[in-house]
Amino acid sequence: MTFAKGPSTNSGPLRGLHTVGWSRRLDCRGDTGEVPRLLRTLWMPETDDLCPRALPELAERLVPWNGVQATFCMRAATPAAVPFLVRLAQDRRTRGRDAGMDLLLRIADAVDEGPRGTCFGEWPGRWFDASAKALATTAVTTWIAALDEDREWNRRRDVLRLLATINRSSDDSLSGLLWAWTQDSGDAQLLSERLICLAYATADPSGEGSSPEAWAVLLKKWLTEPGPPSAAQTADATHTALRHLPGWIDADTVHVLAELVNPVLALRW
Repeated sequence: MTFAKGPSTNSGPLRGLHTVGWSRRLDCRGDTGEVPRLLRTLWMPETDDLCPRALPELAERLVPWNGVQATFCMRAATPAAVPFLVRLAQDRRTRGRDAGMDLLLRIADAVDEGPRGTCFGEWPGRWFDASAKALATTAVTTWIAALDEDREWNRRRDVLRLLATINRSSDDSLSGLLWAWTQDSGDAQLLSERLICLAYATADPSGEGSSPEAWAVLLKKWLTEPGPPSAAQTADATHTALRHLPGWIDADTVHVLAELVNPVLALRW
């Protein structure tokens, strides 16, 4: 499959792409140099059909699913690509913006829950860890700003899910930021969304071979199902989130949050 080289990467979300040293970073097909070419295709393809064709190839090169072993794999190209995927997904000019977000969520889910499998006989733990770090340190505040501006539900849901998963995968590195952001909610709907995000973000990740707790599954379902949730679904998820906020938030504060979201929830408390 042949893809166009795309525009210059001296500016925009792909700035610095040429400085990474891709020739030393193998992808999960054993190649070098193909990942930056495909990233350029997401940024500004020369024809409309290139983005849909580039996404599955990028997925196979960065975070393939081995159906036989039921595992995800990664190699050195994956964490190197994460910062560029983040900026591509955040930039409204990106032609393959949604495709970039889909791939980021795939990487985040793989880091969060796995399971992990060997890639070319090599255990990929360090690449999973490096990808988690890249997700947690690349333009996180821009995600939060985007949520304050974007009213399109599917994109908002994806960003909420990504922020929650990043925190779960990187030792609660975003907990303080997510809590400050939750307290800064401008209305009851935004507060509900952020409470659900915070509760899922601070839920203990399930270990290899173990199942997550039922309440965490409910919150993840709210964060992953397509289409706007119903008012009843949001109320149930918010009530669940209020009961499973991190322990460093005191009970009085939780009760105030319940009242701010919905006085009915506070009465159920």
